[in-house]
Amino acid sequence: MRRRRLDLSSRVLVTTAALITSAILFGIFFFLISDGVRVFGKISFEEFFFSARWYPTYEDAEYGILALLSGTLAVTGLTLAISIPLGFVSATFLAEFSHRKAHDFLKLIFELMAGIPSVVLGSFGLKYVSRWLMEFFPMKVWTGLNIFNASLMLSILAMPYFVTLIEDALKAVPVDQKEASLALGANTTSTVFRIIVPQARSGILNAIILGTNRIIGETMVVLMVAGGASMIPQSIFDPVRPLTAAIAGEMGEVELGSTHYYALFMIGVVLLGISLIFTVIAMRLKRGMRRC
Repeated sequence: MRRRRLDLSSRVLVTTAALITSAILFGIFFFLISDGVRVFGKISFEEFFFSARWYPTYEDAEYGILALLSGTLAVTGLTLAISIPLGFVSATFLAEFSHRKAHDFLKLIFELMAGIPSVVLGSFGLKYVSRWLMEFFPMKVWTGLNIFNASLMLSILAMPYFVTLIEDALKAVPVDQKEASLALGANTTSTVFRIIVPQARSGILNAIILGTNRIIGETMVVLMVAGGASMIPQSIFDPVRPLTAAIAGEMGEVELGSTHYYALFMIGVVLLGISLIFTVIAMRLKRGMRRC
């Protein structure tokens, strides 16, 4: 009898906690969307999404987010191009090639990297990396605060994330498949890249998608070192103003209830939509991986 009561109490507690959490999340979504869509009562859908002119403080204000969106995509794309190969190689080494001491040492390094506050990385990029870029690329760089600087700093944030998730995906491959390959005469390198990595591809793709979600949502680094220019970039050395930087940099000074105010909330809705898309894709990949 007591056990039944305890079991019932546990179920009620867990269900209540889940309902409260869901209600909070739906509340956030509801209020964000309800404020965001009000911008379309003042400007057109086409102007908001397809114009590259984001000048909210001008007398004839314009609220096109195409330049902000292109800045987000440029920074995210370059960050992925840097961090995914490095993260994959590091994770493969940790999972399959490293000795115990080397594994523990490198894991410690990545854990320390994961603990670096983004504002510290932003400060480092602002003071040092921007100056180095100006010195090393004087003919190409007209400001050290640009896509490349932001991507380097974001790569440091993303690397531990990719390493951990990809290593977990590689280690999830059954050991007997590795042992069977080695027993047939294949060397370790061939086994890793022909047997283990293909078997772990769903987990690796899941890691990339979740990491991409993390990069897109990062705010402080891009606010400090991306340059803050609302322009469509032509080079990795151009300054940009990603979506998150626009919200963080402008929300504190915007007039409550203004078009600018609602436009920033709509940018939040866009970011939320991107995040949900990546989350759903990651969940579907995870289910597919479990079935395999």
